[in-house]
Amino acid sequence: MPKIERIVLIFLAVIILITSLSCTSLSTVSTDKTIEINTLVIPSRNHTRMQPEIYYSFMNSAKHIKSPMDFDFELFNPFMYTDENIEGVEKEFLNLFHNCVDEVVQIKKANPKSSKLLDDIRIYIKTNPKSHLAEAYRRIKDIMNEYQFLIIESSDTYGLHPMFYKPDVFSIETPDGANEKDLIETLYDLLFIDAAFAQNKSIWGTCHGAQAGYIHAGGMLGRLFEYKKGGYEDVELKKHAPKYIEEETWRIDTMLYTQEPGTNYQRTSIMVYEASDIYKPENKKDVEMYLNKDFQHSFGMIKPIPEEIEVISYHPLSQYKSKVDNEKYQAFNKEFKNIMKDQVIVDAYRYRTMMGTQYHPQYTYDDMETSVVFDYLIRQIADRYKE
Repeated sequence: MPKIERIVLIFLAVIILITSLSCTSLSTVSTDKTIEINTLVIPSRNHTRMQPEIYYSFMNSAKHIKSPMDFDFELFNPFMYTDENIEGVEKEFLNLFHNCVDEVVQIKKANPKSSKLLDDIRIYIKTNPKSHLAEAYRRIKDIMNEYQFLIIESSDTYGLHPMFYKPDVFSIETPDGANEKDLIETLYDLLFIDAAFAQNKSIWGTCHGAQAGYIHAGGMLGRLFEYKKGGYEDVELKKHAPKYIEEETWRIDTMLYTQEPGTNYQRTSIMVYEASDIYKPENKKDVEMYLNKDFQHSFGMIKPIPEEIEVISYHPLSQYKSKVDNEKYQAFNKEFKNIMKDQVIVDAYRYRTMMGTQYHPQYTYDDMETSVVFDYLIRQIADRYKE
């Protein structure tokens, strides 16, 4: 055989061998079963899509686990009807929930000393199986059956209706702005959490969603400062920052917030706090990690802390006065301290199969090690559904 032919044959043999090895390797990788995670997202009632920052955060963190994970997101928002929502149920659901409002008010008035309206609603559903509330809960359980994961997003509305956690509130509309839509939104948030727990499904709630889980556990929400129509015109508190920067600035307008004023989330501030060991993988428990915690809220998760709530961390301004009284900003902070209440505030917790974060890690995912929050959630979901 001529020399040139032998060289060509050797070259072809090498190519075939490499191709064979590559195919074997690819075949080995592809044997990992893809974990299908059908996810139901409850956004703020004012929005027709899920927050893109939440989508980005979960899709990126899903790349960090060994087994491939495929998320499919669908919305539940009966106040908005779009092609992305669960087909054909939203408008019908809204009518059903409007009919539930009178039942909720009747239950509340029939139990004026009760501070746990959700417990009273559960009893009512059991004893009145043909009621609007019972029908709504049946349908919610049927919907939740189709999903492995529930996300309740942050909200740009009043928030959770105080009828569900304040014994002395009996009216649908309140002086500080709560209304019927808030009652309906709170009701379906709590019933979806109920259904997800009953089916042993994973849940993550952020801001509004975290507060819904806290109320579900029997917790109380409290105002961070007294309601004032029009807000407080960006009253500031400055305090020493624990890491990376010298100082951090908090502001109160209609809400307590940390973003740069007037930027509408185009610029988040740096609020650096150490990540809890819960978020860290086993091989990095001894590694220092930091989160950039973004806040915007007027209510907080306060004492008494329900028995089933496992606190992951407390709010940076939980019992804040003792943290700032000896700082160089003491004189500057006088107005803020006259407005902001000094109380225990929870900012992250675990509750059964749920995790709640008062802060918004989705907005600061790429800052410091904030992504570990979503890495943790992904690991929890993978462990629950890998089989």
